Amino acid sequence: MWIIISVAAVLIIIIFIDKSINYPVVKGRIGERRVQKQLKKLPLEDYKILNNVMIKKKIGTSQIDHIVISPYGIFVIETKNYGGYVYGNENSDYWTQKYYKSKNKFRNPIKQNWGHVYALKDILPEYKDVSFYPIIIFAGKSKLNINSKTCVISPEILYETIMRHRGSKQLTNNEMEQIYDRLKSNNLEDEQIKREHVDRIKWNAKIREMKEKVLICPECGGHLIKRKSRYGAFYGCKNFPKCKYKGCSLEEEKNDKELEGHISIAS
Repeated sequence: MWIIISVAAVLIIIIFIDKSINYPVVKGRIGERRVQKQLKKLPLEDYKILNNVMIKKKIGTSQIDHIVISPYGIFVIETKNYGGYVYGNENSDYWTQKYYKSKNKFRNPIKQNWGHVYALKDILPEYKDVSFYPIIIFAGKSKLNINSKTCVISPEILYETIMRHRGSKQLTNNEMEQIYDRLKSNNLEDEQIKREHVDRIKWNAKIREMKEKVLICPECGGHLIKRKSRYGAFYGCKNFPKCKYKGCSLEEEKNDKELEGHISIAS
């Protein structure tokens, strides 16, 4: 009898652990631990690390997963936890995740991370000539098909990616300390502010996507119309040149559909 009860208890624990691992929050924490493991390899004398930094911008806030300050420049790291097939282009507004039969579009993390870079530059105006290196990490079990010059990598190669950027020193140890202290003092640690930031990001992304679907410019509210340039056709704002919004190009849209079809066949 006790053997049956023990076996049943073990099975319940296994099921609970399996469901917990699949829970998005737990997956995110596992992914972050993989990133942290790589960052801990960096020599402390040359690399200063800040995690989960939220800073105030001219409008709104910017949440940055990891910042690494080195003599060779500043690394700005954005972590994503997506599974399945992920594909997109560096200049697209959105990338696509295909997971089994579901398809999800999400904000291009390269553009999102450049927003973080600009926010940091506003806080550090005297370091405008220092190199900023944006890095995107996909910590989930995903297969990537990304057309990009920006580093889009898995956590396991983060250390070697950072170490490849060693060259001429741009910052002294004293300057690194000053940057570290300034960013730390500007870090907003209030949990309510962080929750409001997440809610605002989700809401803005939803509104932006809804507008684009009905060909309304998310920048000024004008109509999006088909335009042509030497690089091909694209959706642009009717109020150009006053509004310079440029949506997804028609060629990118075509490539996305072809790639989606290819993935469907491969699945």
